[in-house]
Amino acid sequence: MKMSVGAILAMAAAAAAQQPPASQDGKAPFRLGVVNLRTCFDKDKHERVKDVDAELQKNAEELQKRIAEIDRKISTLKERIEGLPPSSTLRADLTRDLQRAVTDRKFEAEYGRQRYLDFYNDKKVEIYNEIRRVVDGIAREQKFDLVLRVEAPLLDEDTRESPTAQINNRVVLFHHESVDITPQVIDRLNLDYKKQKAAPPAPPPPPRKEEKK
Repeated sequence: MKMSVGAILAMAAAAAAQQPPASQDGKAPFRLGVVNLRTCFDKDKHERVKDVDAELQKNAEELQKRIAEIDRKISTLKERIEGLPPSSTLRADLTRDLQRAVTDRKFEAEYGRQRYLDFYNDKKVEIYNEIRRVVDGIAREQKFDLVLRVEAPLLDEDTRESPTAQINNRVVLFHHESVDITPQVIDRLNLDYKKQKAAPPAPPPPPRKEEKK
């Protein structure tokens, strides 16, 4: 069946409309995209962040439990010491135990807090690098020339960050919603994380053989 010239021209126009317009020098136009990093770190949207947040909460609860146990021990030792005469040999032993418990509490609080912060920082770096990997992949697939970080248009009054810091962190003051690839990034992050969780654990490396002398 032959098509009319008008139908052919209409189909060509529709196909051309789906392609980005070429620049005057014949090259593809510059493509800009934006990603909201705060959304990518949102535990309600990013499954990996949700799991990390749950693990952080568990670690914090375990630390508080250990400190509470030491506090109970300190309280018990103080009560026992107060009930003994100053000349009691048991009082001297309990006093040493009390000093040791106070030292243990200080160590547990400082070491536990540092261990918590180290875990938090390590996971934040891992998540950020994963976000960058996904953004890079999507940008290359869709032929973006530049992807910028974007923040919410209004300042957040509930954050601990100062207004000056929030203003200084804003790179883009306006963007059209069509250039925002954040939803695609979130979808890809969650899909990759789901595949990672479903994959069997990697086998341990084989033991190294000792070289013969």
